Amino acid sequence: MPDISKFRGSALRLVSPYASSLGLAPAIEQIAKTAVEREVDHRLPHEEIAELKALGVGSLRLPKDTGGAGASLSELFSVARDLAAADSNIAHAFRNHLWQVEAALRQPEHPFHAHVLALAAKGKTVGLSFADSDAIAAGAPSSKVLSRIEWDEALQAYRGSGQKVYATGNLYNDAFVGLAVESRENAVVQYVLDRGDGVDGEDDWGGFGQKLTGSGTAKFNAATIPAKQIYPQDPTPREGAAPWRFTFHQVYLTNCIAGVARRIALDAVDVLRARGRNFYHGEADHPAAEPVLQAHLGRVRAYAAAIEATIDRTIASLQQAWDSHGTAAEYDAVLAASLSAAEAKVVTDDLAPQLASWLIDLGSGSVVSRKGALDRHWRNIKVIASHNPRLYKERLLGQNLLTGRLPPTGAFF
Repeated sequence: MPDISKFRGSALRLVSPYASSLGLAPAIEQIAKTAVEREVDHRLPHEEIAELKALGVGSLRLPKDTGGAGASLSELFSVARDLAAADSNIAHAFRNHLWQVEAALRQPEHPFHAHVLALAAKGKTVGLSFADSDAIAAGAPSSKVLSRIEWDEALQAYRGSGQKVYATGNLYNDAFVGLAVESRENAVVQYVLDRGDGVDGEDDWGGFGQKLTGSGTAKFNAATIPAKQIYPQDPTPREGAAPWRFTFHQVYLTNCIAGVARRIALDAVDVLRARGRNFYHGEADHPAAEPVLQAHLGRVRAYAAAIEATIDRTIASLQQAWDSHGTAAEYDAVLAASLSAAEAKVVTDDLAPQLASWLIDLGSGSVVSRKGALDRHWRNIKVIASHNPRLYKERLLGQNLLTGRLPPTGAFF
């Protein structure tokens, strides 16, 4: 059999050309190399995320003259997918920060958003602060702000206490943002709370996948908020503005799963090459020369490529929605992006777990060791997908075709 150990398929790469052009390839490749070790040892990726911050991942979308890379949305998602292919925990941990930057770029003159952008330009990331809600159903908007921050006269600052459940990424963030009623004027305000005393760094996340994202409960106990970091609310959206404000979040999660699919395809090559012997009833002496396994590898590659193409279509739609902001085309473009995100999710959430299962089929008993942690791909896919179950998306897509029903305007769309 010819020596194929030095060859790699021309269309299968861990790191995209754009990430390589930014000098991110060495860091991403090292993250990929050590992903299994972190998974098995449950080592939180503090150092890896700190390095990515220093390399500018959190400021990619900022203009070059303000410390960023001037990346387009498509380029941002390309880097995020590379990170997800390397380690989906790390890509997922950046989601809330990258959304805050995205929101800030819409109104950079507002002092709250200017603060967020300034933090991003310094290589810092922001997460979500404590939040009390009267909403009963998951994702439903709250009818009023219940969280409070109290003025401390002696400290000449505010203090706030509370919890944030599903606080993905908070373990690694430098500051936290939220809405609260402040005690002096009983007004609803936005604020930026810096990491420090009163911010609990405990990891209590017990999910069977995405174990290193810190997606448990963030606790704040009399955390200090300087008066200068209290800001007015955002202005009321203009009349006719599109009401779907959470599409970025959903596209980001599906994009992470697409990254996992790419990693499965890459791992599939290594798995097949590493197998030492074939079954006696096979057609070839070595598994890499076995026609049925070669075909199976081809199927994995094709499905992974199809998943990436599907989310690329949605990212292009989201870019159009972004470009249309404030114009007469905004409503239709944002609606199209929301529906496209739902379509991509339905397809990706269905196909990606199959890929993870096929990877085990390709390796048979030689890849079931816990030390190899190949089962993490299925677990990570299912946990990411569970944020926003596809069954509800399928129903909405069907109803939209039949009756023209529009997506809900709360979270998840």
